Amino acid sequence: MTTDSSSNDALQERARGYGAVEGSARGPRNIGRRLELIDKLAPLAGDRLLDIGCGNGAYTVEMASRFERVDAIDIEPERLDQFRAAAPPDNVVIDQLSADDLPFDDGTFDRITAIEVMEHVIDVPAVLTEVCRVLKPGGYFALTTPNRLWPFEQHGYRLAGKRRPGWSLPGLTWVPPLHRKLSNADAFTQGRLENLLSDAGLTPHGADTMFPPLDRFENGHPLHRFTDRLEETPLGAMAQTLVLVARRP
Repeated sequence: MTTDSSSNDALQERARGYGAVEGSARGPRNIGRRLELIDKLAPLAGDRLLDIGCGNGAYTVEMASRFERVDAIDIEPERLDQFRAAAPPDNVVIDQLSADDLPFDDGTFDRITAIEVMEHVIDVPAVLTEVCRVLKPGGYFALTTPNRLWPFEQHGYRLAGKRRPGWSLPGLTWVPPLHRKLSNADAFTQGRLENLLSDAGLTPHGADTMFPPLDRFENGHPLHRFTDRLEETPLGAMAQTLVLVARRP
């Protein structure tokens, strides 16, 4: 069976809306579930927050009321322009900065977040070293990122000069050399992330996983309850998203 380009685009858009196989961290349940899982591991509250890779501010705005000041940074000016145009809260300071060279003093922040960011970072150890440096002793760093055990590349991949949806090549993430060749985004196992965090001087504090948020269904849909329960079973290890929190000693 063949699919014309308009039909294929519609299928990809639908997949993004369900949050099942195509990387998109948008949607109220998508945002809410990630923050809920982080909050259970370490409360998202304090004096100062650094939100790395804030994008258009969808997550930053949800966290802002819990902090006295929030520094929201990203390297993409277009997304920061969208954030500014949306009139962020008064306690949010927006800057175009790279996370591997932060202009903040040591021990500045109570909390640091990087939500769906690390998979796009070129030098992960350098970023984590900076995170450890600017985090207060006893402070927490929280991140979410694609789980390598989930069978679909969430950002799509390129083959024969064309970008293709992740659902069209299941198992790609399970073959790291091929995944690195075809995809421009990384994927992590919990063990690899914990080793990287430890090497940077951070102590892994807790971890969880999240299945697709299924934002196209109304809140409280039976499928939401099903996937939430599934996260608590051994199959949760293969869920779409990893949620990790680390602490600076």
